[in-house]
Amino acid sequence: MMNLQEGQTFLSLYLDPGRVEFAAGSARDVASSEFWQRETKRLGQVPTPLAVAALMARWVMSAKPEIVLDPAAGLGNLLHACADIRDGVKLVAVERDEDTFQQAKRTAPHGTKLILADYLFAESGQFTGIIANPPYVKSQRLEYSEAEWRYFDERFGVPLDRLTNLYAIFLLKIWDDLAPGGRAAVLLPAEFMNANFGEEIKERLLNEMRPAGLVVFAPELNLFADALTTSSIIFLERGGAKDRPIKAMKASSLVAAVNFVGELLGESVAASAPAIHDLRTFDPREKWLNALLENEPSKDLHHLTQKIGDYFQCRRGIATGANDFFCLNESLLHEHRLSQEHIEPCVTKATDADGMVFTPRKLTQLANSDRRCYLLSPRANGSELDSYLRVGQELGIHERHLPSHRPVWYQPENRAVADVWVAVFSRETVKFILNTSGAKNLTCFHGLYARNGHNSLAPLLVLFLNSSWGRIAFSQVNRFYGDGLNKLEPKDVEAMPCPTLPAQTKEQAKQLTARLIELESVPDDERRQIMDRMVAELLGLPVINPAEPKQQAEAPAGPLPGPAKNLRRRAPRKRRAAPVQ
Repeated sequence: MMNLQEGQTFLSLYLDPGRVEFAAGSARDVASSEFWQRETKRLGQVPTPLAVAALMARWVMSAKPEIVLDPAAGLGNLLHACADIRDGVKLVAVERDEDTFQQAKRTAPHGTKLILADYLFAESGQFTGIIANPPYVKSQRLEYSEAEWRYFDERFGVPLDRLTNLYAIFLLKIWDDLAPGGRAAVLLPAEFMNANFGEEIKERLLNEMRPAGLVVFAPELNLFADALTTSSIIFLERGGAKDRPIKAMKASSLVAAVNFVGELLGESVAASAPAIHDLRTFDPREKWLNALLENEPSKDLHHLTQKIGDYFQCRRGIATGANDFFCLNESLLHEHRLSQEHIEPCVTKATDADGMVFTPRKLTQLANSDRRCYLLSPRANGSELDSYLRVGQELGIHERHLPSHRPVWYQPENRAVADVWVAVFSRETVKFILNTSGAKNLTCFHGLYARNGHNSLAPLLVLFLNSSWGRIAFSQVNRFYGDGLNKLEPKDVEAMPCPTLPAQTKEQAKQLTARLIELESVPDDERRQIMDRMVAELLGLPVINPAEPKQQAEAPAGPLPGPAKNLRRRAPRKRRAAPVQ
């Protein structure tokens, strides 16, 4: 039997002709490829910024590998970064898309061995250098069969959540293919640190991979202009000391990330360097991203002993499948002669609701402004309705995915009117709005519904969520995307910490609602100070960063409503056979 060298496998020896090529390296400027920019997004591929590729290559090449693998090579710019550090290093690129593979023959470094294959199902051998920017493909688009998922479970020795993103599977295989003494740098979206599917990945990081380091780029430092995701790099090393810290930090600039690599390589770091966490102290069930991105982790969370889910259930808003048809304004009602029996009031865009309380008056203002604030929800038949439904059928609305899966295609999801609205997406601040209008909401908002026995707590909760304490609670659960975008899922909202909420009478709730409406006209900074004082009196929480006495805002006159009160087991790991030498 022929002996195989590092990185050489049966894959490269026995594939059909045309599936193993060597790059001519005639065109280095891969990022300008019109094909790359236009076509590869559907495969989850995006070119890696040159500065990021360089710092990744610096870590990988510090292991002095004879051969470097890029398992999701694209057009080869990560391998260029490795070749720039040491001329003559052997390079192997695996790419599954044939069009990209053909392009890479001229854009990858000269002499790169190009292999057309699906890396996740290939026996690739082991390498002392691996550099990767795996494709970002969500589970809903993977279309793996259950048999294929079971293959991954068995291969990696862990029962994977079927919502696991493709890049996380790449990370597991890269670790398997990293040779003793080898180093790998893997560029990943940071969402796995907060996602439910990421728990198994984080557990594997802590208990087996024990990477040398992990850097998370600040959300405002958007590395990929066309991808709204917060990015991270994991620096793997096979065979490091088991008791060494797993260093992790937030990088607010590329310079900070470069310095972090220097820290990992034992170089001196400036005294002003960002704080470095030890991931060994982290719980894989918690949201790591929130802790890493906080400049100063809150030391006051012990005051928040409950969760919002103890008092409220959170559900996503109504999904129509065709907002232009199902969401109506006064003009469309008049044009199609539809009546109140055919519609329900509904907020259809997050920009249509502002302030802390959405009142009947605000709903009327939307209607008078001819905003789409009505949802088709027929409770009576008639010729006018039949005529409008025919319009929908002519447009093919009844054949779209969501309408076609309903018992009656034009009847919306059954949702009650929510007590509180929570904006799904936000930037600087998130909207938490008390809903007294009787309107329903689409998916721009999640809806909070009081659990039994807590029907009068909605105003008190909205006060808390819009205070400085609410910002702290939000920071514990939100999901960070690129360009400063935040997102909340219903489970995140229910997991948000809060203090014990004392019982409120209907009259107390009414008084507090009126106070919240008053505060909408107060300037932002002054309003937050007032709410912080109200939270301190009603919920027994300490005031956060109180203003100086002369500058401290005064709450509106009148008594504060309510009394003051002081909250899986891992599958056995399957041993891999050693590669043939």
